[in-house]
Amino acid sequence: MSQLQDKANAAASPLLILFAFALPLSTSAGSILAILIFLCWTLNGDKAAQFRLIRQNPVAVAVLCYILLHIVALLWSEDVIRGLEVFKKQWKLILLPVFLTLTQRKHVKYYLAAFVAAIFLKACKVYLVWLNIIHLEPSSIFTTEGTTHVLYNPMLALACYIVLQHLLSPKNKNVYIWPQTALFFFLSCNMFITAGRTGQIAYCVLMTVALFQYFYHKSKKMLVLTLLCIPLLVAGTYQFGTIFKDRVDTAITEIENYRSGEVTSVGSRVWFCKNTMTMIKQNWLLGTGTGDFSLDYAKVNHEYSPTMPDTDNPHNQYLLTLSQFGLLGLFSLAAIFYSQLMVALKTKDSLSPLRLAFPIFFLVIMLAESYLQVYGTGFLFSLFSAFLYKDFSRQSIS
Repeated sequence: MSQLQDKANAAASPLLILFAFALPLSTSAGSILAILIFLCWTLNGDKAAQFRLIRQNPVAVAVLCYILLHIVALLWSEDVIRGLEVFKKQWKLILLPVFLTLTQRKHVKYYLAAFVAAIFLKACKVYLVWLNIIHLEPSSIFTTEGTTHVLYNPMLALACYIVLQHLLSPKNKNVYIWPQTALFFFLSCNMFITAGRTGQIAYCVLMTVALFQYFYHKSKKMLVLTLLCIPLLVAGTYQFGTIFKDRVDTAITEIENYRSGEVTSVGSRVWFCKNTMTMIKQNWLLGTGTGDFSLDYAKVNHEYSPTMPDTDNPHNQYLLTLSQFGLLGLFSLAAIFYSQLMVALKTKDSLSPLRLAFPIFFLVIMLAESYLQVYGTGFLFSLFSAFLYKDFSRQSIS
């Protein structure tokens, strides 16, 4: 192995740690690090061994098949140029096989710690905004200035789960229990002073998963009692949390009045879903093709909801995939998460709880946004899938 390859090999996993840290904080830093990691991969080790590792990983194969479908669907796309632009957005997922060959078992704890540390720093800034130490525009209701709540709150929910799982781990040392407990409540409270409804739902789901995983084999009575705490927490937050209450009330009002013709956040999403379902009924087998969503949606929108804005994203990963690729696309999308769950059920170690919770997390948040194509969460999916579902028992690549 050349000296350059040695350096690339040594730099790859530390760059992944920095990448995990950058995800919640800076899209620019994330892009630069992703490029550097890819360069390390091009110089790192035996390519035949790398491709063999990718080929033997069911999650990587499922993701590559999903990406390949974007190319195949160009065959029945009217706007091939737009289709190529949509395909280029999948580069975040294409990095999953790259990350897979570079992750190291001994660094997994650092990938997770770096991600949680970045969320902690972001949460500190949110608290400073909430306390009026950092001032936003008077009209702003979003305390996640600098990072959209669409991205921050789901990541925050995942970080809360990671901290709680580590806290409940039987291998956890007593000296760390109180700091970890404080961190968990620090992040959890942060969840409900921000405006990200998708993240708040994901938080409740992940807390349910965590409690079920911990108490199911220990005490069914404690499981029921702790699960009852989650709706009580939500009800209490609704009563006393101004931002959370306002966001919930606003969502309910906008759903009830979505036919009024007024353009609202949730009302528009209702129309996005209804109009996309109409598109799917018209092209249920193969979809409209890669890149034709915008054009076809505009036609349906102008017929059924002419006062609503056009869109290139129905804010739902399932509907987007169905509309583009039909049932074949939905099957391909489902195969990704099925493969993750199958690997999770077969692999028993300290990462098993997170390995099971991660696909549940994405399956939930994808109901509210096309999170596989959103910049930060696309990277998040690729990085976490790479080290969670990698078979580290196979010969490592170096």
